This record gives sequence, structure tokens and C-alpha cells, in this order.
Amino acid sequence: MVWTDLNGVARGITMPGGEAAHAIEEGVGFANGVAELTLEPGLLDDPKYGAEGGDMIAVPDVDSVSPVEWADNTATVFTDLTNVDKSRFDLCSRSALRSVLDKLELEGYMARVGVETEFSLLSPNDEGEWVPFNDRCSYDLDALDVGSGLIHDWMSAMETAGSHVLGVHQESQPGQYEINIQYDDPLSTADNIMFLRHALKSISRQHGYKTTLMPRPHSGEDANGMHLHLSLWNQEGSENLFESTTDDIQFPAGKVPEKSGLSEKGRHFVGGLLEHMKALTAICAPTVNSYKRLLPGIWAPVNIAWGPDNRSTVVRLPPDLGSATRIEHRVPDSACNPYLGIAATLAAGLDGIQNEIDPGEPTMKNAYEEEYERLPRTLWAALEHLEDDEVIANALGPAIIEEFIRLKRDEFNRSMNHVTEWEHDEYLNEF
Repeated sequence: MVWTDLNGVARGITMPGGEAAHAIEEGVGFANGVAELTLEPGLLDDPKYGAEGGDMIAVPDVDSVSPVEWADNTATVFTDLTNVDKSRFDLCSRSALRSVLDKLELEGYMARVGVETEFSLLSPNDEGEWVPFNDRCSYDLDALDVGSGLIHDWMSAMETAGSHVLGVHQESQPGQYEINIQYDDPLSTADNIMFLRHALKSISRQHGYKTTLMPRPHSGEDANGMHLHLSLWNQEGSENLFESTTDDIQFPAGKVPEKSGLSEKGRHFVGGLLEHMKALTAICAPTVNSYKRLLPGIWAPVNIAWGPDNRSTVVRLPPDLGSATRIEHRVPDSACNPYLGIAATLAAGLDGIQNEIDPGEPTMKNAYEEEYERLPRTLWAALEHLEDDEVIANALGPAIIEEFIRLKRDEFNRSMNHVTEWEHDEYLNEF
């Protein structure tokens, strides 16, 4: 039984199959304070839920049962957290996403979300240190061949669990891979992301390797993103509401179909993302380390701009249009809590539609070199924007926002107590 804390860490319990019926009927209780665990791990000095706080109940969603291929006779089930009286537990990430999806449904929309997840595969060297699995770069076939056993097991586990894997490739840096998962309803996609993270780490461990989804695990190298591909449909799922037959946007290398563009709703959705991007960054780039990814020159977003097939922007419009029209949000990284990241992104886009926010003209140029507002440079700065954003707070719930900010400020403060090797190299002998 799996639930996800505010940091995006999967937690839960394993039990004999004979206990499943009772767990489905009654749920399973946990001390509610563990929802606020820091990454150390530990508890905040003054948590919302302390030792006196009582229980929360993990209630299985039977539609989310997924076979675990690498463990015999085992399955996972994702859960929603409630209070003992069955009311919603206010720090439940999965319930926050459900709430946003309910709001979309009231407006007549159905969302679809696909994901590109990047991660780093490490192997032990003779000194027992964990180093990149290979020395290859983008789309290298040798990297696929050498890692074929692992890749097969990753893909097979995801397919067995009900996810459709579109492909796996070597990313730009040594040991870095990317798995693309086909779009699905947002709740299933978030569950799939959490299952994928567990599968990658578990299967890699069985092969004698280690997978990390740390946003930037090495200095001087590219970092691990988790790009979200989003679209809105009518409630029947028969019409992509971002699709347009108007030939209104040019692309650097062409588009398909040729006579296609982005609808007014799609533009306003982009406008909402840009309007709330500084606050979204706190949710989607949620660690101190995340801001070592959001730098120019490593194909990660820096400036708040959007563009057609432009990977220098925070929002990219892929060239596959028509019924495949979607918007790629490029800020989320591999440490992002997928429930909160997807929920906040959809809420921002919905605000754009409701208030007809104009995103401005898309850029065809290198956004790194243009005069746009910049993303926050640190986690602390991003949290200040999140604290001031009423739309995101109302979407996720004030309790989640307040405790998320407290957890992340605690993380930032703890980081400031540690002196890095770079600081030694830079300052020790000069001053």
C-alpha cells in the first residue's frame, strides 16, 4: 500500500494478501505526523501534526492495483489519505490532485498528461564509489546495448503494471537515461510516475546498480528533468480543446498537420502557466539541488517564455499538432511530487483560461539570450512566490502550501549549514 508524502517520497506498508480485503474495507492507519517528514529524515521542530496528532487512514484505490513484476506474487495499490472519520486529510497530495480534476470537470474539461522522466544510472567502481554507468551521450546505441538487460526489465515492469512505454533512450550525459510514458488521465499518470521511480530503483538494485532521480547528481553535467505534456479535452474525450485548424504559428523545422495551430483555450492555458510560473517553480523544482539544473546552456529552462518546438523556454509547443496538440511544461524535475506538480500546473492553466490570460507572442529565438523575466534562482526565492500565489494555494489547499513551504525552508536552512568542496576550492586559500 503506497502513499506519497509532501516531498514526493513514496511511503507505505507491505502486508499478506489475506489482509487485502480488510485493508480495502477499513483502510490502514498511520501516525499522521509522518506526512511531514523532512528528507533528513526527521520531523519539523513544530509540526502541524505531532505525537499528539493521532492517525491518518490510507484508503486503497482499487483501480490503481498494479502487479510488481520483479517480486513474486506481489502488487502495489495507491491510496488516498483521510482522517479517521473518513474526511479528507489535508496533507494528502493525491487528494489535492483529485480536487483540481474535480474543478476541471465542473468546467467541462478532461485533462490528459504524459511524461518524460530522466534519471541517472550509477555503477560501483573499484573504490566502492557510485559513478555513471557509461560514458556515452544522446541516443547512443551502445548505451542501449550495454544496458539492454536493465532496460528490458524496466519496460517490462511498467507494461505489466499497465503503463504504456513509448521508448527509452540514452540522454545527453554519461549514465543518463530517459523513459517516455504515454499520456493518461492525470491521476493515473502521477501513480505511474511513482511506480516508475520505485521500479527503476528496485530493478537497478537487483542488477547491482543504483538509480538516482536527484535533479543534478554531478557537477558540470546536464540534469534530470520530468517534462509534463498536457492537453485538455471535452468530457467525452472526443475533442482535443487545444487543437486548431488555423495556421497561426510557424515552427523552426515544420509541423504536422501543416494547416494547424494552437486554439485560443490553449493560448490562455499557456498564459496561465507563464503568469504563475514563479510559484509553480517551487512545486516543480522542489529541492535546493533543483536550482543547479535551472541554468542556461544545459537545455533546461531559465526565462519565462514560450515557443514552438523551442527547448530554451519554460513552455514548449511540440510540432505534432492536430488531435495530438499538447503543451510541454519543462520546469518540473525528477524530484517533483507528481501529484502536486500536475495539480498546480493544471490549476495555473485553468486560471489562464478562466481569465483569458494572454501569453504574448511565442519566441523563435534562444530564450536564454532574450529579455524575459527569469525563473527564481533559489528554492527560497521560489517559495516566496508560492507563498503569495492565491490561485495555487486555493488549488492545493492552504494546509499543503503552508506545510510544504515550512518543509522546504527547513531544507534550505539545513543546506546553508554545510560547506561544499567548491567553496573550499574557491575560498580557502584566497582569504
